[in-house]
Amino acid sequence: MESADGMNAAHQYPLNSLYGDYIRAAIGVGFCSVPLSFVNDSPVLLTILAGVLLLFLGFGAKTAMRHLTVIQTEEEGIIANGPFGRRIAWRDINKVALKFYSTRRDTKEGWMQLTIFGATGKLTIESSLDGFNDVANSVIQAGFRNNAQMDETTMENVAALGIVVDMADGA
Repeated sequence: MESADGMNAAHQYPLNSLYGDYIRAAIGVGFCSVPLSFVNDSPVLLTILAGVLLLFLGFGAKTAMRHLTVIQTEEEGIIANGPFGRRIAWRDINKVALKFYSTRRDTKEGWMQLTIFGATGKLTIESSLDGFNDVANSVIQAGFRNNAQMDETTMENVAALGIVVDMADGA
């Protein structure tokens, strides 16, 4: 399925990486919807609970969209097949952002988020994706070939992933 250079590869978010998000969404929906049926007399409480319920429903929908999305790297570019799919040609990448979000104060645990900007819009990928480092490497290499905008934080995170830019590859 994958060539030696990482092209023509398909990557998905493993279900075990999404379980926690599905459970959090279900618990949130449950905790909001049960009391919602009892607060008909309080429009303020009804509005607050309904708003929080919508947030948890949206979070569950976003998790389901990640679950259904397949990220493909091909000769021509990167493709997100699934709900709200997107295709960005390697030559059209004009900005790349690689951010780290810590879950602890000591910044030893967390996740990364890669956002790719191109002529057709943007595509965001989280590090729980199978093969995230390979995808990030392909995107960063294309970004450098295109002289894409990358801020200092992105460059620090590229180094943290151990990505070495191949300047001889078309640059």
